[in-house]
Amino acid sequence: MKKQLSSIDLHFLAKEFGQLKDTRIDKIYQPEQNLIVFSLHKASSGKRILVINIGQSIFIAEEKEDFGETLGFGMFLRKHLDGFFLTGIEQLKPERILKFTFKAKEEEKYLYIEFFGKGNAILCNENNVILNALEHHDFRERSVKPKLKYVYPIMSYNLFDLKENDSINLFKNSKKESVIVSLATELGLGGLYSEEVCLLGNVDKNTNPANIDEKQMHSILNSIKKIISHDIEAKAVIENVNVIDFIPFDFVFYSDKRYEKKGFDSFNSAVAYFYSQFKEVKETEYDRKLKSLQHIIGQQKLTIEEMKKEEKESREKGEAIYHNYQMIKEVLEELNKASKKYSWKEIKEKLKGHKTIKEVNEKERKVVVEV
Repeated sequence: MKKQLSSIDLHFLAKEFGQLKDTRIDKIYQPEQNLIVFSLHKASSGKRILVINIGQSIFIAEEKEDFGETLGFGMFLRKHLDGFFLTGIEQLKPERILKFTFKAKEEEKYLYIEFFGKGNAILCNENNVILNALEHHDFRERSVKPKLKYVYPIMSYNLFDLKENDSINLFKNSKKESVIVSLATELGLGGLYSEEVCLLGNVDKNTNPANIDEKQMHSILNSIKKIISHDIEAKAVIENVNVIDFIPFDFVFYSDKRYEKKGFDSFNSAVAYFYSQFKEVKETEYDRKLKSLQHIIGQQKLTIEEMKKEEKESREKGEAIYHNYQMIKEVLEELNKASKKYSWKEIKEKLKGHKTIKEVNEKERKVVVEV
């Protein structure tokens, strides 16, 4: 089973995800820790279900399933994105990262989905400051935590805009023993696309990168450009009745007669079909109870965060009162004296434009004092 989408897979998918532009969020689900589902609606095209398996896959599903409970991060996304419109999806090339732009009135938020490593989902405000992330991390080169700017690791070479000098430097400085491993890891092509590049360019994949000559280098560059610019003619690859892969068009790598192909009208459909073959067996009662408990824990975490926020605000108010106690005491004393002579309506009129007392509520007999 193909476990993760490659950068080129995301390149082809992002092209097709344009159909989701200007859809409105109906509902957000997180039935499992690494599974986030967006139910999106557009008047002209109806409902769309976007399924994101963090770190592994993303596709538009044909129909909605019963997603059940929603875990804590899903509830957080609901709170911050409810009613927003999805106005853009783009790949942060050459990385395996998709950026979703959401808008509501004048407000804009970004959701970054990372498909490298174990993957992650990070929600940011319009200044790219992290509001929350599915997983909080401290790496050597970056931290993924609330209140920090979102940054991501950038590869040394952009395979979507590869120049001749880039190729020379890549192979000259490569620490890998074969060109296929260099292409897969140092350029970020992934295993399958590296195999296809070598086959299309008629280059021995086991050649040491340091020994790649000018002719071979040009063949590799042309093969990469040919793959990236190819029209989508999506297929699922079948071997011995088992679905083993999905490809955006016919590959030389899968030209052997032992492979069968099932055609699709979009790359998304091929990806969705592939992953549908690996759905888990219906969840057990234990799984349902575990999800319910995880949902409760998620809700409790959100409540704790709200309580911490309220506690902080209350403490700040208390400190402000403490530091301005004498002034507040004098205001109260003067108001008590005035209330014996005048009505609260009269007091309100007399205090208009007061430097300290900003508001008077005569019905509840309350005043707002600026400290």
